[in-house]
Amino acid sequence: MLPVERAVQLTKNYGTPECNRYRRQIFASHEYLAPALARYYCEIAEKSSHVEANRVLKKLHKQLTLGRTFLGLYIDSPPEDVRSFAEQRTTELIKSYYGYNKKYGPKSALEHLIGKLAECDLALPVNDPYTAKPEELAGAIARALDSDWWRRQIRKRQDFILEQVQITIGNVHLKAGIYISQDGVRRKCQQWQRNEDLLKSLEATNDLGEVFNLFDVVNRSVSNLTNRRNEMMTRISGAEAVAKGRGDQSVFYTITAPSKYHRHMAKPCKPNPKYQDFSPLDTQLYLNTVWKRIRAKLKRDGIEIYGLRVVEPHHDGTPHWHLLLFIRPDQRAAVEKIFRYYALQEDPNEKGARLRRLKIENIDPKKGSAVGYIAKYIAKNIDGKDVGEDLYGRDAIESAVRIRAWASNWNIRQFQFIGSPSVTVWRELRRAATDEVVQKTISKIDDCRLDELVQAADSGDWAAYIELSGGPATKLSKQPLRAFQVERDRPNKYGEATQKILGLIYAGAKKIVTRVRTWTIGPTPPVASLSVSELCFSSGGANAPPLEFCQ
Repeated sequence: MLPVERAVQLTKNYGTPECNRYRRQIFASHEYLAPALARYYCEIAEKSSHVEANRVLKKLHKQLTLGRTFLGLYIDSPPEDVRSFAEQRTTELIKSYYGYNKKYGPKSALEHLIGKLAECDLALPVNDPYTAKPEELAGAIARALDSDWWRRQIRKRQDFILEQVQITIGNVHLKAGIYISQDGVRRKCQQWQRNEDLLKSLEATNDLGEVFNLFDVVNRSVSNLTNRRNEMMTRISGAEAVAKGRGDQSVFYTITAPSKYHRHMAKPCKPNPKYQDFSPLDTQLYLNTVWKRIRAKLKRDGIEIYGLRVVEPHHDGTPHWHLLLFIRPDQRAAVEKIFRYYALQEDPNEKGARLRRLKIENIDPKKGSAVGYIAKYIAKNIDGKDVGEDLYGRDAIESAVRIRAWASNWNIRQFQFIGSPSVTVWRELRRAATDEVVQKTISKIDDCRLDELVQAADSGDWAAYIELSGGPATKLSKQPLRAFQVERDRPNKYGEATQKILGLIYAGAKKIVTRVRTWTIGPTPPVASLSVSELCFSSGGANAPPLEFCQ
């Protein structure tokens, strides 16, 4: 039986013949979602009435349709339809915007453009178009008239709304699509594949004539999952070593949102009656707010902490936070009090709040290290290596793919170090250590501390790098090294000046250029057009430079 017919059969006993015809139209508009929409419809009808179920179905249909101004584009429309719509809309906008500008002047043209964007629930990408600087406004207008910008905005909306509908109708939980819907994973995997294909079709050429495939270049950076995990472990191991040297204690905090943010309960796995239609992004904003309040209070009280924050999803896609923090022993009780106060500010009296909303574990060094404790959280959120099974008994490697898809879909930053020196500087130092030209510049500066910083980075000693940078929780402005950025030779496609990293600045004045090569990116020529001698030349692999060099 076709999906639409199956959905119609599931709901045929609810309401009038008119209701049946109305539902059929909606199911036909969202064919692949039709059975799930029908099951959710039945759930609402049984709990309340078919009238309420009709209202909810209408609301979901409106979410999935995007609106009349999108000319029939649906939330689940394929990329080629989105691209076609974006090109058509921007062609119309360019004509009308410049027409208004010529006939009525810049102000009327701006108001016209803002109105056209508002019809599609979009806004000019600038804080206040009427007070923005001319160059900021020009860049924002250029974006609003660009089909690629429209395509990105629509794709982002597709990701958010479609996945939220999947959560609402019960397609994201332990017994369905864990962490993210099956469709959500499919969409992200397709996107990753398109990105990979694009990278493979491009090559980076430097001023020496060396050519590297861009996919190989990217694969040598922290975009590579193994490299990312290894760097994360190096950094947290170094932070723990500093904590041991200073006598600081390791404490593991877990912060969870109130019940109303969770679509499904875990034990047993069933819909949560307290759920109030919050998305994972709403929950992340809530947790961010809690964290901002905690940090502000810690700052007011003169308490310095350092460590790592990890964000991961519950089985129903609702995020929660883990924080491994290193704290002075005499400040541990004060920090715990602050955490408890702000974690329980919202809905403090709901059942189980004090038990579930904040968990604190003091790590006993006699039983294991802080790094050993956090390692599984890092691995299961990156590639699942050596984890075995996740919390819900699923293969950790497969779960890691779903978790990365979840984070990408909701634009959630999975990891954030707290109170650590710049990792950008660290990466530049590691490159500087192996470049003879850069080493000559460093030798001329003739500074022992700089030499020690280079040595620490080259040997992978994050603990030494922290101490040489001023210690944990040192402000970036007070650290001895910062990134040396310059304006690019050419503006971006929107006419805006952009910055690129050229190297490092030591002690606020001494410039160290670490990126001595200039690079251009272009399409990879077809293999058939290459000569035998060109085919013998290395085009990537182990010889490819790190991604950040190719700017």
